[in-house]
Amino acid sequence: MSSLLYLIITGVFVNITGAPPFPVIPDSCLCEAEKIEELQTLALDWYLSQGYPFAAVAMYFSSSDTLTMNAVPGRHALLEEVVFPDSVKTSHSILLREMHLLPGDPYSQLLVFQWLDQLERLDFIESAGPCGVALGTGGNILLTVPVREAPPGWFSGDLDFSSSGGFTGGGETVFTNLFGTGRRLEVRLSAVEWGGIDASGLYREPWIFGSPVSVQMEASQQVPDSGSVIREFEGSVILSLGSMEISGGAGTWKSYPAGYGEESYRYGSAGFAWDLTRAVPQGRKGFTGEVSTDAGSASGPDSTYFLSRASGELSYNWFRGVFGLGMSMKSGGIISGEWLSTMVTGIGGYGTLRGFVQDSWRAGVWSVASGEVSIGETATRLYLFSDAGILNTGTGGMKYPVSIGIGLRGVSGPFQFDAGTGIPLDRGTGSARFYLSARASL
Repeated sequence: MSSLLYLIITGVFVNITGAPPFPVIPDSCLCEAEKIEELQTLALDWYLSQGYPFAAVAMYFSSSDTLTMNAVPGRHALLEEVVFPDSVKTSHSILLREMHLLPGDPYSQLLVFQWLDQLERLDFIESAGPCGVALGTGGNILLTVPVREAPPGWFSGDLDFSSSGGFTGGGETVFTNLFGTGRRLEVRLSAVEWGGIDASGLYREPWIFGSPVSVQMEASQQVPDSGSVIREFEGSVILSLGSMEISGGAGTWKSYPAGYGEESYRYGSAGFAWDLTRAVPQGRKGFTGEVSTDAGSASGPDSTYFLSRASGELSYNWFRGVFGLGMSMKSGGIISGEWLSTMVTGIGGYGTLRGFVQDSWRAGVWSVASGEVSIGETATRLYLFSDAGILNTGTGGMKYPVSIGIGLRGVSGPFQFDAGTGIPLDRGTGSARFYLSARASL
């Protein structure tokens, strides 16, 4: 079968004949012996990358101004084996579980590229590929995959300080790849000013029975004031679909507020999350988001009724040259039913409204938007930001806090940091609050 493709090589046409698929070759080349040999090598390399290791390419001048390339792809080889470097500590079965290409299947470069993209979305993988393609001992494709692993976890802490509000902060330890199995464990602790401890923990068991289904359990305790305690437990099942996750589960929330009887909330939950980002020198570029909701039976000291909550988070990061733009929005709260006395969210401080004291407000319904402009050629960047909130605090009415500030975030070896200062617009520079968040790889 003759190709309809003709390319000009410095005044000499190239006529490609043979059987498809036809290789992709440069649209120009010097008409010299060594350049023709390079063109032939390029064609054979292309065939190998596509899974045709037995391809043959013959080149000859069919006329004074026409170079004919006769290409025969040969047998489309199967995938024989996938090989990782000896330095890779993660179980190979974990790395291969999202590869939709098994040994014995016809080799597909497209499926390999899709698999590498999924690998790089894992928290414990920094980079994967490019792959080496060779002929294996069994006469099929041997795929060599260089993988650079990220640290299997980290310890992080954050600290806020102002002359009026003093210090607040907390710490967290996260394992993203326990024993090379892809299991995740998170533990967070923070001291509160009245002597209690806020704590939370999360454990995730991935890929149950070899399927893209994970089980996750979360538990937390909060001490909102000196006489109250809130405890919550939730279990969920998560289905992974490429860059998306769909979850469903159930949980129980109990509160023991000071001066009230026990309050409780038993609910079913559902959620959806997506990550459309990709790695760039400045960090990660693109769009992420998640939404979740739950609903169930709430019980106060005097009544039982239906209650529902919802929350969402959206973020987008864009970089062009040294300039960057980041935007995010977080919202949540009770959307149906009466507020239980302690079922409110602390707003203020690092992570919500920088420039304000941690948990300055307790809101039943809230939304916080953040925007920033940054400059820098790498992940170490200087940025200007503004945080703004709309908060329904119930008896305290509606609040509209806004802060502006400047910060510096960056990476130095195994350490990451984010430091800056925020100023509440309604209080002036005298109420500026400083923050520092640091993370050390384990």
